[in-house]
Amino acid sequence: MPASKRSKPSAKNMRRFFFSELLQQIRILWPLFSGILVIIIGSGIVVGYIEDWRIDESLYFTFVTGLTIGYGDFVPKHLMTRLLSLLIGFSGIVLTGLVAAVAVRALNATDDDRTK
Repeated sequence: MPASKRSKPSAKNMRRFFFSELLQQIRILWPLFSGILVIIIGSGIVVGYIEDWRIDESLYFTFVTGLTIGYGDFVPKHLMTRLLSLLIGFSGIVLTGLVAAVAVRALNATDDDRTK
């Protein structure tokens, strides 16, 4: 059938297919995602304990550091907590890269489905 007579998939169907592919990729990589999250959150709680921060401050610091935002309102002062902060930052970079890779894979699968 010529390309001009082929019907275009609706935006709603493309979104459905994208989210379906996204969830499938997340299910496959969930052990990796959960392991990285455990490392990030666990390190953040240890940093908060050593620095004598409340749990909400520790989690806030963890996610600000893990997302590499780094506002600077909470700064670790001990050598061990600074090293753990590096671990949190590098783990956050890896997690962000995995999320981006999964999203790109789902977009490619959606595009492949649209062209078929």
